[in-house]
Amino acid sequence: MLLVTVTCALILSGCGFHLKHHNGLVEKFPEIYIQTNDPKGELTRLVKLRLRGANIKILTESNPDVAILNLKSESQTDRTVSLYSNAQNAEKEIGYTMKYSLKLPNYTPQDFTVNIYRDFLDDSSEALAKSRESELLTKELRGIAADHIMATMLSLKDEPKE
Repeated sequence: MLLVTVTCALILSGCGFHLKHHNGLVEKFPEIYIQTNDPKGELTRLVKLRLRGANIKILTESNPDVAILNLKSESQTDRTVSLYSNAQNAEKEIGYTMKYSLKLPNYTPQDFTVNIYRDFLDDSSEALAKSRESELLTKELRGIAADHIMATMLSLKDEPKE
């Protein structure tokens, strides 16, 4: 049994395997302050959930020595992509735009915009189900935007103040 365990450990260490959630994000951002107009909103909740999952402490008050994540705005658009022969909507596109900025101590803030689009079929005979599907798509798009924030934080390059 000991031989099997040692062999597995050697194989895993040799192939470059790393445990999940050890991506260096907590080393870059041990603490962060979130600034938002909607502190109880779904996007804020999702971002906080991901930050806590990465073991980042979320401060309740701003501190000049801590990074600031400013969730500026989010908006949603609907656009008709195709029509049925009777001129009713056949396919719609939901667009989700979110703007945010990251400010590290002693560095200029960096602004970012996330644009995500999803198509879905729009059958007027199933209006209630399609409105629920639209709500679920919007929730999914917010989750993708929150993931995008985490990826941006991980790859952020500092730009000093001029």
